[in-house]
Amino acid sequence: MTESRTPVISVRNMAKNYGELKVLRKIDIDIYKGEVVSVIGPSGSGKSTFLRCLNYLEELTSGEIVIHDQTLKGIDEDKRHKKQNDKAAREIRKNVGMVFQQFNLWPHKTVLENVTECPVQVKKVNKEDAKAKAMELLKKVGMDGKANAYPTQLSGGQQQRVAIARTLAMEPEVILFDEPTSALDPEFVGEVLNVMKDLAEAGMTMIVVTHEMGFAAEVSDRVCFMDGGYVIEDGTPEEVFKNPKSERAKQFFSKILNV
Repeated sequence: MTESRTPVISVRNMAKNYGELKVLRKIDIDIYKGEVVSVIGPSGSGKSTFLRCLNYLEELTSGEIVIHDQTLKGIDEDKRHKKQNDKAAREIRKNVGMVFQQFNLWPHKTVLENVTECPVQVKKVNKEDAKAKAMELLKKVGMDGKANAYPTQLSGGQQQRVAIARTLAMEPEVILFDEPTSALDPEFVGEVLNVMKDLAEAGMTMIVVTHEMGFAAEVSDRVCFMDGGYVIEDGTPEEVFKNPKSERAKQFFSKILNV
């Protein structure tokens, strides 16, 4: 739940174009410490691009993003911003973790090695300390019994839980989830969502791009509905799901929620 009204992330007038294709158009949003914000909407609405811009996996065309006093700016406004953005992104990624649709685990490393690699290599954590912390995190996501297994020996749900533990090992203040259950067989979706619910209850700031409407309704402090590159609804789950203001959102929910 929300702990304060100090924005952890502020986005102003952000746009993202791929040539003539306008994917994001004038995004304005603040994310607060301790919030769980679900980003929903039809395919092609810009949800994943929005998330990737926050972690500078995509360059923003215009506008700006401020995360922990680090600012990313649109490169079309001034090409010099690219060098500044690269520097800011390195700092942002120390505090902002990301969990992807595909698990991106190193296949040649064990579960334990996958979780310890970044703290040791990036944060220069002592190997034994990193191992002890990794085992705590693997236990937290129910994967401590598979510490010596390799990713190919795990189900998709198990691999995603390891990916979450790997992200947590870097001690992020914010975690971005890009459709973390979309690559999973239906039987494994619940186990990943349960881990995410536990993180939410523990106060982790989370932005979740998802098609899981039940999760968005139950766990989120806020739901943002995107369409055509705009955030056209932003409110509590009850406000957005039960009383959407826009005709586009009403149409979308009528099809997927049978309301």
